[in-house]
Amino acid sequence: MSDLQRAAEHLSRALQFATVSHQDSSQVDWPIFTAFEKYLEEAYPLVHQNLEKTVVNEHGLVFRWKGRKIQDSEEGEKHKKSILLTAHYDVVPADTDGWPFPPFSGEIHDEKIYGRGSFDDKCSVIAILEAVSSLLEEGFVPPCDITLAFGFDEEVGGALGAQKIAAWMEAEGLFFDHVLDEGGAVADGSMMGIEKPVAVIGVAEKGNSSFVLHFEGEGGHSATPPKETAISTMARFIREVQSKPVKPRLTPTVKAMLKATAPYRPGIQGFILAHPDLFAPLLIKILQKNRQTAAMLRTTTSFTMAAGGVAHNVLPEEASCTVNLRILQGDSVARVLQRFQDIGIPFEAEAILKEEPTAASQLEGPAMEHLRSTIACIFPEAVITPYLMAGGTDCRHYARVCRNAYRFEPARVSEKELSLMHGKGEYLSLQNLQKMIEFYETYIRTLA
Repeated sequence: MSDLQRAAEHLSRALQFATVSHQDSSQVDWPIFTAFEKYLEEAYPLVHQNLEKTVVNEHGLVFRWKGRKIQDSEEGEKHKKSILLTAHYDVVPADTDGWPFPPFSGEIHDEKIYGRGSFDDKCSVIAILEAVSSLLEEGFVPPCDITLAFGFDEEVGGALGAQKIAAWMEAEGLFFDHVLDEGGAVADGSMMGIEKPVAVIGVAEKGNSSFVLHFEGEGGHSATPPKETAISTMARFIREVQSKPVKPRLTPTVKAMLKATAPYRPGIQGFILAHPDLFAPLLIKILQKNRQTAAMLRTTTSFTMAAGGVAHNVLPEEASCTVNLRILQGDSVARVLQRFQDIGIPFEAEAILKEEPTAASQLEGPAMEHLRSTIACIFPEAVITPYLMAGGTDCRHYARVCRNAYRFEPARVSEKELSLMHGKGEYLSLQNLQKMIEFYETYIRTLA
């Protein structure tokens, strides 16, 4: 069996554990998580034998790999800088309808591995462990300390997993030069008007917060309705919010992305991208035409659920809606709620998740340069650029124990593959699995 075949079998088996996370932890099938962890012990004995393993909050997995020591004339031997590689092994729910193969079958077919979590994010867990195992087999010792951390509830915010792991690390006095997590990937450059593929590195995340908003109204029989009901009040509020979006603007991260792509655009187009401050109104107008780039320009407000009423002929005394906020750098949860209140329609807000936007990591420096050079080695045809992530990752929780946080999943993906990430028919190609393993192995081997 080749190394790739073995890795594919490992990922296939990993996908057969339905490690589904839920906002309500009482709904989680925790024995499945335990079984998955035991499977990792069987599949990666060298990792468990050679790295120091710690289990945090029952299911958070941390592995510490000691690097070579260097000689210091005054202090004697000491370790060089330390880095953190992280991923998560929980997945979102999946029903069986519309899948070419059952979502927890791990079916390998036509050079693809099918299953929930194949792309998000068990592939990263397996690729990291495959790379580390391969290096251990040859007796490699890393040039610096490397810590692996695998969370188990990233899909619902990471409060039990990465957040607890980060707190444990802080208590242990661990601090990292940088952390590398899932995030951007190598995608088609057409979205940015570039013929070459683009490798996007997430250097910051928008804040991800959700609230249930409650609206009151007069109850009674629907045959004699008042002028305004709880539901119509809620509908008026939603309409007001959607009719007054936040003014778009270019953040430093987005400006850096535009400048990075400028050399690959001809003539005046490249000149405009290279000078985002000078041409901000024009660039904003262009970026707003695409949903992906438009989301980088403002705090977005999405109403995702609504409820109210118990019968078709009864006026409800309360109606509620759930709103998800993706908060841009420079904005905050408090400011968004204040804008809601300024509309003048009374409501009560119940928090589900409150996360502010992250700080942006350094765009230049040894950590970013090493990441760029590794990407260039594995994906030599790609244009490399920083970008702002609209989605959330476990990475944000490690801000307290690291200098910089970067988000990149080393895979070449199409728009279709991205759309399947939480959808029906999620898969990872064997070619991408190979690329991911090569990336992590190269990334570790060249840290010096």
